[in-house]
Amino acid sequence: MEHDNSHSRRQLLKTLGVAAASALLPAKEVFGQSAAPGAIDVHQHYQAPFAGGESSRWSVPKVLELMDKNGIATVIISGGSYGDQVYTGTESGRTMARKLNDYAAKIVSDNPKRFGFFAVIPYPDADGSLKEIEYAYDTLKADGVGILSSIGDKWPGDPAFLPAFQELNRRNAVAFIHPYVPKCCRDLIPFGEASVERDFDTTRAVTNLLYSGTLAQLPEIRYIINHSGADVPVMAGRIKDRVPGASSYGAKPQTEGITPKTPKGVFYELRKLYYECAHAAYPAAMAALTSFAPPSQYLFGTDYPAEDPASTLNELKGVKLAPDVLHALCRENAERLFPRLKADSSKS
Repeated sequence: MEHDNSHSRRQLLKTLGVAAASALLPAKEVFGQSAAPGAIDVHQHYQAPFAGGESSRWSVPKVLELMDKNGIATVIISGGSYGDQVYTGTESGRTMARKLNDYAAKIVSDNPKRFGFFAVIPYPDADGSLKEIEYAYDTLKADGVGILSSIGDKWPGDPAFLPAFQELNRRNAVAFIHPYVPKCCRDLIPFGEASVERDFDTTRAVTNLLYSGTLAQLPEIRYIINHSGADVPVMAGRIKDRVPGASSYGAKPQTEGITPKTPKGVFYELRKLYYECAHAAYPAAMAALTSFAPPSQYLFGTDYPAEDPASTLNELKGVKLAPDVLHALCRENAERLFPRLKADSSKS
């Protein structure tokens, strides 16, 4: 079985390489001397020892080895489940965010073409958030910011976070939304936190950004939604029909008194989001995503070290995307978000 898995990964990477070569390097060989570009993984996590990271499971050399084995050119790393340490609204949250960002930035500075990073921002601390955004972008040259799906007892789009989101909008930020189960829902059902609650909370976060008007009113933020959009592609129609005046079927929205904040429409706002496929390249998940959002919005991710990259690569092969769509997912769309990673950028 292991041999079959390895063969499947090689076949997928061969397909990716052919697509990349034909699109970007038509006069060169696909691999070897051609240095054809590999995938850009937007969903990997670093494990900082001072934040409880399991250093025995993660190290830069291990990640580089894994990247080379799986044809991944660059990873954009982010913190893991740091919410209880950073989202405190106190000085301790500021301090932990700064330590995490300095740690990630050092990895990137040592390996600028192999790594990028999403900065940790202490959103419940309004002043601290603005200072950390400035530091992350202007000093550390972050590629974007991370946002956990739950911020304390609130969700992204809450008015409490408006100053930070306004600044992110001004900077045309890329914001990676990662699931984080709030305290309310961690023990609702056995194993629920690990199996379903993360996707449910991602969907809550996106819905709150939509209903609050944040997506429409701050349109320059480019959001990446984890795990093929969690439940968003499947639920998009029902979400749309609960916006006042949006239903096409005469249903009475259960949102009396709420002013519509999606002047261009719900689907417009949800289809402009980016969706990465880490551990969610299964046929049903990809069928929902590809029938809802255009290929320009797909991204590649692995969720390593939480998941083995094979859990994405093997399933992605079975979806049998067209070569140009596969290339867009694995590299081209990420190059648009992160221009410094374009294959023809100057060598570091």
